Amino acid sequence: MTEASIIFEILGWWLLSFLKFIVMPSAGLAAGMAPLRVFTYSASGAILGLLLMQPVIRVLFDWRSQVRRKKGKRAFTPGRRRIVRIKQHFGILGIAFLGGPLGVPVGALLAFKYFGHRSSTLPIMMVGYVMWSALLTTLSALAFH
Repeated sequence: MTEASIIFEILGWWLLSFLKFIVMPSAGLAAGMAPLRVFTYSASGAILGLLLMQPVIRVLFDWRSQVRRKKGKRAFTPGRRRIVRIKQHFGILGIAFLGGPLGVPVGALLAFKYFGHRSSTLPIMMVGYVMWSALLTTLSALAFH
């Protein structure tokens, strides 16, 4: 393999991990990769996705708040109240726990929207996705053997 093809392969697995986190370990093992390599791509792809999404989400929600204020929209709608209750009930640990099944984009969106002001949010989400990567890779490896 050439260097360029290796780079594109890694980028492809990272992108799959970011977009379809729960599927990536099974797909990697089905493609013939070693479990340690699958875990590495899965965890690093999720972490890279979190790092890239954090500033984007911050800018997006700041812009959305400004637009809503200009239009005179209500801050608390029934849907927002429901989301706040879920946030208060589960907290950042709950979002990190649900991050695997929800996927990286949804988990990052929830975490950075409601807990972005905390310095512990990013490390907690990273650890959560690393643990999910280990679990999903292990379960996939057991299923393939």
